[in-house]
Formats: sequence, C-alpha cells, structure tokens
Amino acid sequence: MKRLSDGNTKATFVPTVAVLSAPTVAELTAVGIVACETVITASGLKISIDQGEVKGDTLASIQTFTGPGRTQAKIDLEFFRDDTSLYDRMWSVMTNGTPGYFVVRRGISYATAYAAGQKVAIYTVTCGEPSEIAPEAESYDRAQTKLFPSGPYLREVTVAA
Repeated sequence: MKRLSDGNTKATFVPTVAVLSAPTVAELTAVGIVACETVITASGLKISIDQGEVKGDTLASIQTFTGPGRTQAKIDLEFFRDDTSLYDRMWSVMTNGTPGYFVVRRGISYATAYAAGQKVAIYTVTCGEPSEIAPEAESYDRAQTKLFPSGPYLREVTVAA
C-alpha cells in the first residue's frame, strides 16, 4: 500500500546525537531541538542525493564504462516565519554555521512522538544563512535555508530507546 505523505512527515533539527546509527528518543526530544514540520511549507522539504560518477575506461576500452561514485545530500528548506519565538525557531536557532543533525521520519503522523523502533533518516549538517523570500499577495511571510552536509548521513536507521 502506498504511504500517504500528508501529515505523515516529522522533521527535527537536533543539536547532538551520540551514535548516528542509533539516535535515541531522548536525543530526538531533548531541550534545544527544533520541531520543523509545522513551519516547513507543504512543498518546502527538499532532500536529494547527488551522486558522482567513477570512470572505468582502460587503454584497451572501446566503450565507456562508469560506476557509482561518492554521494552528497542536498537539503533545502522553505518555511513560514512567525511572530512568536516558539514557532520562529527555524529562523532564530538554525542560523549560519550552527552544527547539528536533521532527522526526518516519514509514514507516521507528525503528531506521533518519536519512539524506539521507528525508522528515520539522519543527516549531519551545518546550517546555512536563512534568507527571507520576497513577499507575495495572499501569502504568509516565508524564508528559506540550506543545510550543508558536514558529516555522514544514514537514510534508514532505527530509533533507540
């Protein structure tokens, strides 16, 4: 059965994770995390993986051969600004140069708390400089930021107790 994405994505900026392959519930819910799913726009979570290409030609080759090379996560976020500091934490906490981990859980309601056994993707990142998006008619105030890969990422790990 296909997974419904509406309301079923949780995205959290976490300041510290001890073991990348087993983030704990305590780390994902600690003081200092930034719950992003209620402020990222509906189409504003853009995560892609770019992959390089390794050339495998030899002097004797009469065809071109390639293989998969290094990968790089690219994360671009678009989010709403808010008048209250509680809901404007992406702007005030995820500032240029801030290191951390971006955790994304899919397929479970965003309102469901992190729990042991759930699968998440986790990216080691450094935040870029957030910038405001030009205002438009009939729109809320929005901003965007880029998260730079500053360490490894794992696309499917199990949350530990």
